Amino acid sequence: MKLVPRFLLKIFSRVARPYLSTYGLLLTAKVFNRSALVWSPGDERIVVIAPHMDDEVIGCGGTLARHLAKGARITVIFLTDGRHGGSIPKDAPGIEASARPPALAEVRKAEARAALAELGIRDLIFLDAEDCHVGSASGLKDSLRKHLQEIKPNLVYLPFFLEEHPDHRAASQILLEATRDTALQFRCHGYEVWTPLFPNCLVNIDETIDLKRKSIAHYKSQLTESDYLHTAIGLNAYRSSALLSNCQYAEAFCALSLPQYRELYEAYSHHL
Repeated sequence: MKLVPRFLLKIFSRVARPYLSTYGLLLTAKVFNRSALVWSPGDERIVVIAPHMDDEVIGCGGTLARHLAKGARITVIFLTDGRHGGSIPKDAPGIEASARPPALAEVRKAEARAALAELGIRDLIFLDAEDCHVGSASGLKDSLRKHLQEIKPNLVYLPFFLEEHPDHRAASQILLEATRDTALQFRCHGYEVWTPLFPNCLVNIDETIDLKRKSIAHYKSQLTESDYLHTAIGLNAYRSSALLSNCQYAEAFCALSLPQYRELYEAYSHHL
């Protein structure tokens, strides 16, 4: 991953603090002379954008469970069908392990339904773009725009645009194109999956970490090749070090309004 340039951090500091103060996020704790901005999820109307099945749980599963406990309405929108990622589990009913990619896509969708049901989420939308082609997928931004205008979220979770995976980076581009020249207004919470981000928002997930573990465990097609459960929970344990409470696990986000997220994304893109 390219190092975050100094100018980007300056922009981040300028646009983030007034926004965070507005939403009550400036409850800071000092650890190693760094601020941890602590936030408690509420009953927002939420859309989660996930390029692939499992990104949503790894990036913000514990936080989503906390939202649900407060009565939030959550819709998860998967950008791809997962046809090229992972392996068909040996115990997948009625499916030969060599029958891919169509069969793998169906397995991954079934895993997503089970994983999110574990958290209590049943509103799932599959846009079925091809893996590794999110940035060039025809009609993807129009489909996303239609769903966003129907749902009218006041909070959208998506992979932060500095993510290493190209589909993860492209998710921000698709969202910003889908919302351009619309009346949509919501907060963006960029989450981390492959690449640790520069967070301005932390959520304590001690009470929901077991749900997150159980949810990730449903993604057997992904866990057959890499122990994402171990690495995801490890990242959450590391993030807890920024909090002064007895927190053991936390999820980290870049939290900005949609216009501020767009400004930050465009400033970074123009200096590549």
